[in-house]
Amino acid sequence: MNFWDLSHSGKSIVVNNSETRKNYSYLEFQDRVDAFKAEMAAQNTKGKTLGFIFCRNSPAALAGYLAALQGKQAVCLLSVQLADFLRDELIRIYQPDWIWAPSEMGALPNNYDGKREWEGYRLSCISRESKGTEIHPDLAVLLSTSGTTGTPKMVRLSYRNLQANAESIAEYLRLTSNECPVTTLPMHYSYGLSVVNSHLQVGATLLLNNHDMMTRSFWNLFKEENPTSFAGVPYTFQMLHRLKFEQMQLPSLRTITQAGGHLDVQYQEYFQKACGRMNVRFFVMYGQTEATARISYIPVEKLSDCLGSIGISIPDGRMEADPETQELIYHGPNVMMGYAESRKDLNKGDELNGRLRTGDIVRQDERGHFYIQGRLKRFIKPFGLRVNLDDLESMIKKRFQKACYCTGDDSHLLIAVPHENLTQEVKNLMVDTYGMKLSTLRVSTLTDIPRLETGKVNYAALKDALLK
Repeated sequence: MNFWDLSHSGKSIVVNNSETRKNYSYLEFQDRVDAFKAEMAAQNTKGKTLGFIFCRNSPAALAGYLAALQGKQAVCLLSVQLADFLRDELIRIYQPDWIWAPSEMGALPNNYDGKREWEGYRLSCISRESKGTEIHPDLAVLLSTSGTTGTPKMVRLSYRNLQANAESIAEYLRLTSNECPVTTLPMHYSYGLSVVNSHLQVGATLLLNNHDMMTRSFWNLFKEENPTSFAGVPYTFQMLHRLKFEQMQLPSLRTITQAGGHLDVQYQEYFQKACGRMNVRFFVMYGQTEATARISYIPVEKLSDCLGSIGISIPDGRMEADPETQELIYHGPNVMMGYAESRKDLNKGDELNGRLRTGDIVRQDERGHFYIQGRLKRFIKPFGLRVNLDDLESMIKKRFQKACYCTGDDSHLLIAVPHENLTQEVKNLMVDTYGMKLSTLRVSTLTDIPRLETGKVNYAALKDALLK
């Protein structure tokens, strides 16, 4: 059974925010999904369509997503916080046939007409026949590889990719219908989406939440609803450490999962011990959007033996190191079909055939556990969402007409700007437009950029200079 089929005897979908609390049984929620599908069918005259959903962890966004899957439409999941100029550029490049977005979102291009509203969302459909290319029948979901930076490069995921990953995660986490995860990550982020998919797979209760974990509102909700699990990125666990997680009283909590970047060993040790005392399972995991979400995990009982590693492959997957470059290669049914950079790429089939070159350099110990040593390309995950540093540099340069240089690691994003008067402007851009956190961001003035003999920027030396 596919996870997007709600006709089975699942528990419920609960939304709890500061204004209201609603509880939908799976069958009641299916009625909402059916209404959305009927509206789409009434608008559709061209076969398979592409929709944009600007995501909150809300019943409306979830209903739109499931309706697209059930109706065999393609859907691109995007951040609701995406800046208007980035949103409009993506609309221009991908020409979506319909858009499902919060009603208060800024005005859409004038060739989209509003058709329907529900739970604070509005459906807008293109008012003239789209001239976009046909969409491949296997294409289900487009996800961004770069969080909220607005790059047009998307991961193309098939229905099989989504289902395989949901089944695998449910298997190794040993999920049952008695689970009740609270959503702590956004739906447009592959890790957050995998939490939704894997729990729908087993008919569990979903607690839809948009409160930040560092707020009193979140922990009040936690005490009211008694969720059994939550997911976090490294930044989440750094903040929970500051909040003295080991002293919290969370009797309903049974499982915590961590992914979205490398968590320092000191934090892995801390949460392993704290969770042990609280009788909570703590899973350290590794994945990429290109693998739908998950590639590997560390079994709870083995964490103390392989702290700092990415563990073993998920069920039905396999990892190996390239014998020449030591790049990690992953094989599995959850490997994406390929990338898209515009609407014309949506008719492409499976270009990878289940084999993904991850871009991560690894070593393997004698017990078969893999450890990441570095990256072939310039990606970092300072707040759980992967950031392509080259893309970021291009966007800053385009915005300010000045060359700025980006480096960093999974703890900090470091940016060198040529003039002091740009420091605050770039910082504001990163925070206001891209949703980056000040605690992981450092913008510094640096006029003498270190370079290699070839003239290329010496990013290793640049990182050292910016960390001084």
